[in-house]
Amino acid sequence: MESSKHLSPTPTDLIDWLNAEGLLELDWDFPEDGDLFAAGLDSMAVMQLVVAVEDEYGVELGPDDLTRKNLATPTTLAALITAKTS
Repeated sequence: MESSKHLSPTPTDLIDWLNAEGLLELDWDFPEDGDLFAAGLDSMAVMQLVVAVEDEYGVELGPDDLTRKNLATPTTLAALITAKTS
């Protein structure tokens, strides 16, 4: 898979990426505002997500970024990554 470093992902891009990385198993029609925690995002997956996001998008996520609000949906996660790449 080609790296998307320094690009702002769309929520749909993130759904595909989360599946490709094996971080979550989301249905192909998982909604952009779907609850990632209900889909299986737990504390261990959050830590894996942080490392994967930093590698893929070249951003550093700190403790203040790792809120339930920021990680709740593909849309909020995409907004967080976009804010960090700006």
